[in-house]
Amino acid sequence: MGDIRDESESLKKEHEDYVRQQNERCFLKDKQRVKYHSFILLEIIPLEKINQLFDGLDRLYSEMSQAESEALKYRKILSESHSKLFQTNTLYLPYIATLRLKGKRSSCAFHDLGVNIQHMYISIYHILPSTAVLQIHVYLEDEISKKINGIIYQYRTEKREIVETPKGNYTEIYDPEMQKNSEIYRFKQSLHGEAFNFLKKYFNGYFFELTHDDTSIVPSIDLFSLEFPNKDDEVINWWKENGGFLRCLGTFFDSYKWFKYENYLFTFSENDHSMYDNYLIFANRIDGFDNMYPDVDTAIEEKLNFCCFDLLAIDRLVKLQEGNVGKFNLIVSQEIDNIRSNNFKKAIEARKEVLKTIFSFKRFIAEFTGYWLRPDRFKFKMLIDTKQSDKQIELFKGLHEDINARIKEIYALTSLFAREHETIMNLKNLEFNKKMQDKVFWLTILIIFLAIIQIVC
Repeated sequence: MGDIRDESESLKKEHEDYVRQQNERCFLKDKQRVKYHSFILLEIIPLEKINQLFDGLDRLYSEMSQAESEALKYRKILSESHSKLFQTNTLYLPYIATLRLKGKRSSCAFHDLGVNIQHMYISIYHILPSTAVLQIHVYLEDEISKKINGIIYQYRTEKREIVETPKGNYTEIYDPEMQKNSEIYRFKQSLHGEAFNFLKKYFNGYFFELTHDDTSIVPSIDLFSLEFPNKDDEVINWWKENGGFLRCLGTFFDSYKWFKYENYLFTFSENDHSMYDNYLIFANRIDGFDNMYPDVDTAIEEKLNFCCFDLLAIDRLVKLQEGNVGKFNLIVSQEIDNIRSNNFKKAIEARKEVLKTIFSFKRFIAEFTGYWLRPDRFKFKMLIDTKQSDKQIELFKGLHEDINARIKEIYALTSLFAREHETIMNLKNLEFNKKMQDKVFWLTILIIFLAIIQIVC
């Protein structure tokens, strides 16, 4: 009995050590604190919603004085944008600050932003004749970083959960890293949700309109800062060594998915909890200071306002359209069934909806052929071994090429569906015409017969 007890205690000790190691995999050296500065939200405003945007911005900045509102030129820049073919414009709007800063800051629109958000900064990019992109930088209170670090550096025990299935039950094990990842994700999404709930009172573009299903559908970039090496080779090794920390924040190190510009590292978030992957930026605090700004934090945050991330919004729009292609195929199949069964009313209603969506996207495709990479963006380059420096890819150039290739595929498929529908419609028209001709023929025979009877009688 003593040997069994000793073995049980030994196994328990081994498991406790394993769980402790799982916790410490998430720790940075010397438990370095990470700062969660802010996040950027991207929204697309189509031509049809421009007036709604104007009305919302009017209300958002309604309390600014005449002198302060000189920067509010959105009507002038975006009005009649559809007639200004391939003319792009950028407008930076005044800050929207929490009521707690009233009397401490000037030239701001003050609103109740809740306890977690300090202020917001909106940039408007008129990128295509019928499309504007809103880039909304949401700055967070310092307490948010404390909560993030509290989650990362807290010791957790394993969680076990019985999962019932038709074929039997099994135990799902959640190690400390998985728990931290899940908690940080939920915390970040709750902060994003606070921003959505405020902004949706003033405008509701393409993505915001869809957030009732999943807020991750809105393209977002979370901005963190910490200290790490600067040289590419050292950076690669450092992040590989801190993989547990990265997984807590919803990403992992893959040099082909990491891009560097000055002291910023851009990468993709990949999370099991969301339907859509978004983005992260890690700023190096060692090289973060800039003489133009009063401190490192301000430099890290404010410089990002001069980088246009519009292609991330366009990429998300194209991804959603790729999902719609399958829906179009189903709708076209249903239309064909309705036409074959002479249910033209349902077929016409379905067709109107499809044509509306297809027209909007085909308009976007036509306009995107004239899109050019804006100069106001950072040249993030792929972070790879210096021995392969000739293979470096620039983030936005690569994204632009990828989008072009994908929209061509979508256009080809939607055109195929449209042709299939038109073919069925034409065949149905021939069938209808033949029936009408037969009816006219027999009606003519009947008229002649009645005329003969009338003459004879």
